[in-house]
Amino acid sequence: MSDVLTYLDTADRLLGSFPTRQSIAGSPKLPIRRTVKIRVDRTIPFEFIGKWIPTFCELWGAEVRFDYSDYDSALSGIGGDGQADVYFIWLDWRIYRKSMSPIEAADWLMERIAHLRGKTNHTIWVNNWPDAMDIGDQLFDFRIVATERGWMRKLNAHLADRIENAAGCGLVDLAGLAQEIEGSFFDDRNEAISNYPFSDQATIHMARHLGVHLLPAVVMPRLKAIALDLDDTLYRGVLGEEGSGGVQLSEGHYALQKLLLKLKQSGILLSICSRNEEEDVKELFESRDDFLLKWTDFAAVCANWQPKADNFKQLVRIINIDPSAFLFLDDNSVELMKMAAAWPEVRLLRADREGTMTMNKLCHFPGLYQIHPDGEASSRTHDIQANQKRERMKQGASGYDEYLENLKMVVSVYENEPSHAGRLYELSRKTNQFNLALRRMTETEAQEVMDSENYVTLTIRLQDLLSDSGLIGAFVCRLEGRHARVLETLFSCRALGREIETVSFACLLEILASRGVERVTIDATEGPRNRPARDWLNRFVPDASDPVFLSDLLAAVKSQCLEHPAMMEVIS
Repeated sequence: MSDVLTYLDTADRLLGSFPTRQSIAGSPKLPIRRTVKIRVDRTIPFEFIGKWIPTFCELWGAEVRFDYSDYDSALSGIGGDGQADVYFIWLDWRIYRKSMSPIEAADWLMERIAHLRGKTNHTIWVNNWPDAMDIGDQLFDFRIVATERGWMRKLNAHLADRIENAAGCGLVDLAGLAQEIEGSFFDDRNEAISNYPFSDQATIHMARHLGVHLLPAVVMPRLKAIALDLDDTLYRGVLGEEGSGGVQLSEGHYALQKLLLKLKQSGILLSICSRNEEEDVKELFESRDDFLLKWTDFAAVCANWQPKADNFKQLVRIINIDPSAFLFLDDNSVELMKMAAAWPEVRLLRADREGTMTMNKLCHFPGLYQIHPDGEASSRTHDIQANQKRERMKQGASGYDEYLENLKMVVSVYENEPSHAGRLYELSRKTNQFNLALRRMTETEAQEVMDSENYVTLTIRLQDLLSDSGLIGAFVCRLEGRHARVLETLFSCRALGREIETVSFACLLEILASRGVERVTIDATEGPRNRPARDWLNRFVPDASDPVFLSDLLAAVKSQCLEHPAMMEVIS
């Protein structure tokens, strides 16, 4: 288990406090699971940042390879061969100040991005510029300094507006990062020697932000849940010995709970995996007014004296997500190693007794950073809690049909709804168990299949007696004359078990039949975790590689959902 301790020690060093050159350079190599190719089109050196990024990327199992352009202020060769996984347009915006107005510079950039879009639909990142510029040679000419700052501030505003409205593009907010470090963001000595204006501290700050926030956010699915230890993790002390009034909420633990609450509000599910009595845990969160986290903030709780690995199995069952989507947080290295032995796919993080370092590490842990707001975040925890009530209803019903009838389900099917493109993108990236093609659509692709007449794209909303689950499923189908290809079949794990995927599939096939489609091909890929989706498809299509007659498929699907009690509504 030395690999586990090596990882935990490395995460402590790189994420817990601001890393130094020495701590980064001295970090051991970590196991690699994927390779990410990054194209950088630049007018300013990026290599100083790129030198440190690989160490941070190893924390999420990635090896990065850079493809650098020449220094070209016109960006004439933008994108290179178009074979990268991620693109950076890295510009020294100062060189454009004399030849363009801020709005002209922003418009020119969007023209270059449009050209790059002809080569790739992958994510494109663009940097803005810090407006807190060093005075340098213009020490006594405050008018010039104010003019430069004003130009940069206007440029940053125009960039933010345009990038925010461009699918598949993101802003590397150097202006914001400059406010987060105590020292200067710029270094005249570096600029004089290497035409590189940023300080060493700023360089490391940018490298960590790119390596643990932005790159994993676009390359891998976001984590879905955090399993939390309690004693000396969420507070200082031992609940079983000191009681709910005796454990202490330090300043660091208060900040940690504040961060966890924000993560919950962003869509991350919080759960408890603790060696304590559940009644004591419930009393703690209901009685302590100083605790920001409350009992109802946890999607699931497993607190008893069973091994934590066994309790984690119960959490996986309740929340119904793959173990690889969990982060387990505990202050005890032995418990972390036991969890790794039982569940090697679970992500691990070591808590500190005071909470401050835990909060820092959680802020920078790869896979938690969110680029776009999650439209389903507000309903997710409540829906998981409702699933536990559904399970009790199921056990109390005389049969499966009665259980479904009692739920009073309403299924809303939306056809090519542009405002759902973001949710389609999320489902494609996040869903594991019920993702047939495992295509992992880009943000640009999700927008395109909503806007094009050549696609039928359905998004599925589910409500029942207990909760509004929101948009929980999607189909993406490309029309090819009288043939249709189902490219994506996606459903959230929390919606499974009620045959919503089947009745929605029947709806899709009926829509295709109304368009004159006669034959259908369904894309399906065998992945490590999508067996539930493949088993479902095999009920209707034994061999997904061959086209099938739509009429035969529709009859097979409808035969299994004729008595389904959900009320269906199609919104086109």
